[in-house]
Amino acid sequence: MQIGNLSVENPLFLAPMAGVTDWAFRTVCARLGAGVTVTEMVSSRALVYKDQKTAKLLRKNEGSLCGAQIFGNDPEIMAQGARLALEISGCDFLDINMGCPMPKIANSGDGSGHRSLGCPGGERAGDGKMPPGLG
Repeated sequence: MQIGNLSVENPLFLAPMAGVTDWAFRTVCARLGAGVTVTEMVSSRALVYKDQKTAKLLRKNEGSLCGAQIFGNDPEIMAQGARLALEISGCDFLDINMGCPMPKIANSGDGSGHRSLGCPGGERAGDGKMPPGLG
């Protein structure tokens, strides 16, 4: 499978999950055949502010393509965070989280609460309401 300039040997993807997909778990999954793994999501703002705990979450695993996942709501901070995430991790690609529904994330305008994710009927993603036709 080809995704952009990346060649995926095994099309088994490990989805990023906060608190679950740490380096050890991703390494085990890669050894068991996952062709693509992704880090836990990290705050682009925390990367820009040089938070060391955040940077440690970006440790790249071996044995698969590995992506670094960031979240945020400010385009300039996210651009800086994206560059830092790839620089710190050495990951193969960047993933931007725009789907996390957790109130801590979405209520801050990140993840599924991002302002660019307006829904039909005026609802916003992340506000607990389903768009018409999906509920």
